[in-house]
Amino acid sequence: MIVIADSGSSKTDWLFISPEKEFSINSPGINPFFQQSDEIFATLSSTFNNINKETVSEVFFYGAGCIKGKNDHVVSDALQKLFTQASVFVEDDMLGAARAVLGNSTGITCILGTGANSCLYNGTEIIDKVPTLGFILGDEGSGAYLGKLFINDYFKRAIPVDLKQKMESELHLELADVLNSVYRQEYPSRYLAKFSAFLGQNKNHIYVQNLIKRSFTDFFFKNIERYDNYKNHSVNFVGSIAYHYSDLLKEVAFNRQIEIGNIIEKPINGLKKFHSNL
Repeated sequence: MIVIADSGSSKTDWLFISPEKEFSINSPGINPFFQQSDEIFATLSSTFNNINKETVSEVFFYGAGCIKGKNDHVVSDALQKLFTQASVFVEDDMLGAARAVLGNSTGITCILGTGANSCLYNGTEIIDKVPTLGFILGDEGSGAYLGKLFINDYFKRAIPVDLKQKMESELHLELADVLNSVYRQEYPSRYLAKFSAFLGQNKNHIYVQNLIKRSFTDFFFKNIERYDNYKNHSVNFVGSIAYHYSDLLKEVAFNRQIEIGNIIEKPINGLKKFHSNL
């Protein structure tokens, strides 16, 4: 049996494949910047409690924050301890996204989910990468970035009255609670990204459309347009934000003369195809 995993900031999609069966499992996001091997092992031991882990021969894990030769061992140590008979391969989520949308073709690949990222992929490996800098310094276009813009507009009194009233009746935001969630609690990027749900429910509002387009404009300008000859490559996307707001994403790209390629919500099926073809 082989295992393929795609892990973002919020959750991890696991795909177990054997000649006899195939099944999926979800678990919380895994990130070696915020978790240690023992914590990862404990979480996954509980998640995979009913699985015969000794039958797993290979594990291909793609995760946010997994830097080759730096901290990828935090994840690989936990996985090796869990799947004792398996060969474990840990790569960053960007390579997983590139393999999922491009396979062995060349192009620019982007992740727009809770976080954001991009790379130039030559069909085999990542050859250039504009640093994302995380949700505090960067992450333009992400769910967390959208939430940050939205909350900033709300407390700075830049939200239209009708939408402000709807926010107050549904979200009940208090400044002290927001500041506590962002500056004191764990996983503030996940907290900020949750506001994308409210934006999605009000997507037809002109303010919301302009906010989302502002976020995507920042993403293209700060990230995609920093690659040499970016207009010679298709730009491909993985992630819930890119997928659910694809119409606005394509509109912004068209206005900036950027060619959009594939847009998928989750890379796991593309990764299945990639590893089946190896």
